[in-house]
Amino acid sequence: MVLGIALMVLAFRGQDWGKLLEDLREADYVWVAASLIVCFLAHVVRAIRWRMMISPLGHGTPSILSACYAIIIGYMANVAFPRMGEVSRCGVINKTDNIPIIKLIGTVIVERVVDLLMLLIILALGIILQFDLLANFLYQNVLVKLDGSAGNLTILVFAGLVLLLAIGLFYLLMKKREWGIKNKLYKLFMDMKSGIMSVKGLEDKTGFVFCSVLIWFLYGLSTYLCFFALEATSGLGVFAALSVLVFSSLGMIVPVQGGIGAFHYMVSEGLLVYDIPKSEGLAYALLIHSSQTILILFAGAISLILIMLKTSKAIRNG
Repeated sequence: MVLGIALMVLAFRGQDWGKLLEDLREADYVWVAASLIVCFLAHVVRAIRWRMMISPLGHGTPSILSACYAIIIGYMANVAFPRMGEVSRCGVINKTDNIPIIKLIGTVIVERVVDLLMLLIILALGIILQFDLLANFLYQNVLVKLDGSAGNLTILVFAGLVLLLAIGLFYLLMKKREWGIKNKLYKLFMDMKSGIMSVKGLEDKTGFVFCSVLIWFLYGLSTYLCFFALEATSGLGVFAALSVLVFSSLGMIVPVQGGIGAFHYMVSEGLLVYDIPKSEGLAYALLIHSSQTILILFAGAISLILIMLKTSKAIRNG
């Protein structure tokens, strides 16, 4: 939370809030709605792809609705706690379909690796197609601006997490005789490994690849459609959408709730490359991030209610 607030302050420092609010008031929200519809379709495709990975585990395949609920609830959890969504969505499927949660986590690890690969491909394409623009931006914002206080804070947070992990592992090792931790850790490892290796048992590998590409195509299309919501960004083209998709994804990787602050900073700084003033870039970042966050919170709340109703009904029916 502290890091997110610091990044928000960094992104919006010295901005004219009156101008920012005026840009948001004058935005064409029809295009924002179109962007949200496409973004939601990407979530549905992600749910379909996840089902493909769950099926080879040998515990049955959740329905598309259950997978969609889980994905949306996971995104909602990420708004509250960074990276909590991955565990939360596995917990949902564990409740609805009684699939071991550790195996589900293994599938999520593979999914994240595939997404990282797709992001690297998009980044490479963006740099190849717009080398002069993007190479300089990435150097200035990713390599140089992590120096100083922001860089020190990042290093301290990383070091603190590593220290906590080391202490946790040491504690588990000290308790292994009491808990039989060695066997438990081995079982956890094997269950997670089966989840990770589920990609080998895919029945439709072509469909899996197609879904992986389609997810990121829809993300890019959502980014592009939102350009038309603001006059300042309405003239940007497909290549700019490709770049902004990379900027926003890099922002979302930062371990803060829902990418708050990091998303706005990266997108607004990236749009400077296309001669979009900082205030308009922040207006665009606010527009797309806030609308998607509202969508996730609204759809996530509905999904949570429906899942609770579904599981309670299953318990009553015995």
